[in-house]
Amino acid sequence: HPDSVWLSQADHQITGFIVWQTVFYESELHLIAVAPEYRRQGIASALLQHWQNAVQQPGATRLLLEVRASNETAQQLYRKHGVQTCGRRKNYYALPDG
Repeated sequence: HPDSVWLSQADHQITGFIVWQTVFYESELHLIAVAPEYRRQGIASALLQHWQNAVQQPGATRLLLEVRASNETAQQLYRKHGVQTCGRRKNYYALPDG
């Protein structure tokens, strides 16, 4: 599974998507997004559940993701799915010019 993408659709429209990469026993979430008009309907949870299920078959035992410290909504979603903080990168999202 070098790169995997999964789409959520309704009424012939993409409502959300998730992109990840799995290498050996580690899978990293690169991107998850839900269209604004479809938020708060469980789509992001379904996408995360799909990722968690999909990477179990190739045997991934470690799932990783990064989230901006100020994105509390995403952090709540990830915690709901059992994600735990394992580290913080100081100034990771800071602009190069400060």
